[in-house]
Amino acid sequence: MNKYFIIPRNLVFGAEAKYLISIGAAVPLAGKDMAFLNFEIQSSEKILGSIPLLYSIKEIESWNTNFIAKNDIKKLLKQYSFKPKEFLGLKNKKFYIMGILNITSDSFSKASNNILSKEEAIKKALMMYEDGASIIDIGGESTRPGAMKVTTEEEQKRVIPIIKELSKFNIPISCDTRNSSTMQAAIDEGATIINDISALSDDKAADIISKNNSGLIMMHMQGQPNNMQNKPVYKNVSFEIKKYLESKKNYAIKKGIKEKNIIIDPGIGFGKNDTHNLKIFKDLALLHSLKSHILVGASRKSIIGRITNTNPSERLPGSVSLAISSLTKGVKFFRVHDVKETKQALTIWENI
Repeated sequence: MNKYFIIPRNLVFGAEAKYLISIGAAVPLAGKDMAFLNFEIQSSEKILGSIPLLYSIKEIESWNTNFIAKNDIKKLLKQYSFKPKEFLGLKNKKFYIMGILNITSDSFSKASNNILSKEEAIKKALMMYEDGASIIDIGGESTRPGAMKVTTEEEQKRVIPIIKELSKFNIPISCDTRNSSTMQAAIDEGATIINDISALSDDKAADIISKNNSGLIMMHMQGQPNNMQNKPVYKNVSFEIKKYLESKKNYAIKKGIKEKNIIIDPGIGFGKNDTHNLKIFKDLALLHSLKSHILVGASRKSIIGRITNTNPSERLPGSVSLAISSLTKGVKFFRVHDVKETKQALTIWENI
């Protein structure tokens, strides 16, 4: 069975989802507020050829497909029903926005190469929080494609004073870092979440996060920022991301990090070309099988620019479109530059 996996398709929400679940026409997805009517079977080993890939939930009871047993299908479907627990005590919402605060000179989204002063950074953070951000994500090292690593001393010089000051306002703070010493320093000054693009590659990271009972966001990345876009290759990008994050999550739990404190991120644009990224968006519901909340960070990414021929400052419509697309796949956490606009768009969609 392990060579086969399923991807939920044709999602429904709210009262419609609950009704269709009750009559056996849909399967719950991350709780009972979402459900799916169909599922696609894929193989990690090969293309399934002439086998029809899309099946209805109603077909299960009369299942007679010889390449995978009915009980195995039921097991695969059941793993999608688990509803992740509330993350770090955040007030229960339909979605959560993480506002991006880059304290770098070379962030791809900035019009200027000047690093924000502490006063400017605090002002921007407070504005994002007022606009509806649930978390402020502060980073002092650019991880855009081609970026070179900065020293931990320089990284901490940029972010720690801001984290210390912002923590006075009782705002949930995430530190975007892959360095264990910066993680500890950030936690000491009030950060409650570590956003680690390297998914605990630093040997000391897991112990620090576990000891402090911090939240953890783990991202998939192929390669490193300075080389990750040099012809990334996958056999099945969605499946490989799922297996990578599953392995990293298991490691985190083994090291004592609580499952409810973990969020997973497929890493849009981190070691993926446009074809890979678009498939990830199509298959996002697959990640619900890992029983964790999902975060998507696609704000102003270069895939939007290549498809629409726009600069980073012109990519708000594309960023919002990808956020809405992710919301329709059950994603609840969104890392964005444009908090007010994203919140408004997602709120409207939720009320339709």
